[in-house]
Amino acid sequence: MARPPLFQRATVTRIVKESSDARTYVLAPTDGPFTYNAGQFCTFRVEVDGTELFRSYSMSSSPDTDHELMTTVKRVAGGKVSNWLHDNVSEGDEVVVTRPAGTFCLRESQAPLLGFSGGSGITPILSLAKTTLATTDRDVHLLCADRDHDSMIFERVLSELVDRYPGRLTVARHLDDKNGFLDKAAVLEFVGEHVGADSYLCGPEPFMDLIESALPGPGRIFSERFGSAAEPINTAEPISTGESAATETTSTEVTGTVTIVLGRKKTSVPRHPNETLLESARRAGLTPPFSCEAGNCATCMAHVTSGSAVMRINDALTEEEVSDGYVLTCQAVPDSESITVKYE
Repeated sequence: MARPPLFQRATVTRIVKESSDARTYVLAPTDGPFTYNAGQFCTFRVEVDGTELFRSYSMSSSPDTDHELMTTVKRVAGGKVSNWLHDNVSEGDEVVVTRPAGTFCLRESQAPLLGFSGGSGITPILSLAKTTLATTDRDVHLLCADRDHDSMIFERVLSELVDRYPGRLTVARHLDDKNGFLDKAAVLEFVGEHVGADSYLCGPEPFMDLIESALPGPGRIFSERFGSAAEPINTAEPISTGESAATETTSTEVTGTVTIVLGRKKTSVPRHPNETLLESARRAGLTPPFSCEAGNCATCMAHVTSGSAVMRINDALTEEEVSDGYVLTCQAVPDSESITVKYE
């Protein structure tokens, strides 16, 4: 059976104002509902000033509690895609999004769930909380850090969930303008006796670093980082990812070719040591889709039709997708002499 196209059209059926700078876009995919897991995301493809841009946004809906697909977007200063969506998309408009992807999903456990969110990081945490409360007997405790009251996202939704699940869901709010920045002492106070809980973290890098360093253990930690889309990088020289990669770049020069199929174009370039498939595609003069360049979003996913490659990081593709030959081209480095990949 042919794999459905990565990007599909969806109609924006409703737009919900969640805070002063966050909106939820309720989507109805044109070709029928998406199958997804709590905690996953969709990647939007938009054209801004003649340039095609990609940005990933998590679902705030849960497949176990919501009949609609919802993605929540916070307006970011200087963020081209978030500002474009806020300023240009209205109810009834069509958008282009990927099928849901991502591995920030609920793991089986009997332990309580601790959710830590910074700003719009509450989006996938909310999705995970909904599924946990609806499908398990686990308790859920959320610590949500926000700039101020006006920037709090899902205040009403979380209040309703607390009322629906008394004794099982608690929500602690930390507002920077009133309490200063979150610190380790506040995190430890929140954790309390739940040192063996599973912790799910989502937010900006400094927030994530703080939470990870503060958690006392021995509970498991699962995290989803986010930030602005990566800028194009200089591919004139191979990227070093550590000692082993540096050794490779100084060894005998590799041979073979990398062939990229993108739309109607098929281009081959000599293989360079330690160069990802995405870098090879750019060097070939192509403009393949990409977004995070961190192995998180699956925007750059392509199918290896001959040869093989190894991914440095994979936080987006499922085991089934990998076994079917799909790779994240921003992370995949050929380990065969020649390779052919096709963007679908």
